[in-house]
Amino acid sequence: MQWLVILAAVVYIGTLYLMPLLIKMIAPRQTALNYRNQEIPVGLGLVFSLTAVPTLIFGVVIKLTSLSQTAVAVITILSFGFLGLIDDTLGSREARGFRGHFRALRNGYLTTGALKAGFGLVTALLVSSVGATSLINIILNALIIALNANLANLLDVRPGRAGKFYLLAAFVLSLTGYFSPALIFVAVSAAAYLPWDLNAEVMMGDVGSNVLGAVIGLAVIEFSLQGRAVSLALLIFVHLYAERRSLTELIENTPILNYFDLIGRKRT
Repeated sequence: MQWLVILAAVVYIGTLYLMPLLIKMIAPRQTALNYRNQEIPVGLGLVFSLTAVPTLIFGVVIKLTSLSQTAVAVITILSFGFLGLIDDTLGSREARGFRGHFRALRNGYLTTGALKAGFGLVTALLVSSVGATSLINIILNALIIALNANLANLLDVRPGRAGKFYLLAAFVLSLTGYFSPALIFVAVSAAAYLPWDLNAEVMMGDVGSNVLGAVIGLAVIEFSLQGRAVSLALLIFVHLYAERRSLTELIENTPILNYFDLIGRKRT
């Protein structure tokens, strides 16, 4: 436990140190318009991978975590982060939602969204195969990881929303008794990063939101079969809803969700 606290502190301090450096590096090269049509640097969620991955690997060296558990977490973080980075740097916003991306694919145009969905599912299948006892479990777990990654991406359209979603999910998961250094280290990094996002100074981008969602997915696949089935049903429902209607409108029109969404956000 002592090492866990020390490494969590290293992640927090490392995030605070890296953020200004990453902003200086990314701002001249990669910006996007936020919901207020302000041009700000995008892709700062890269800091989650830069801080959590080395710390997790060091955790193996000091026997804090097992090699297999850490390998699964590192592969998940780096893979989903890389796919998100491709979308942040090469993607366009012409095609939206699963239907939009796969409609474009049918018409002979490969979007980064379709690429991300396809290879994200492949990565999820790989990590879900570790310790799995049946094909059904592998598929169930892979869908949970992939859809959680995309859910966090869907939420990352307002300052702080995806980050607060992750921190709330991590807190709830901890109440269930789930323990994972990956979940903790990413949560610590997200908490340190969040003020920049809440102040609308940066956007985490898919490189960050994909990682947040995928790490939540890794935690959820530890649930019982019934718990995972319920989780997958909820994820499918939310995605079907998002294909047809706006999650932002739902959040803004639901008082408790809107209150949580506005906590800490810079007002204009």
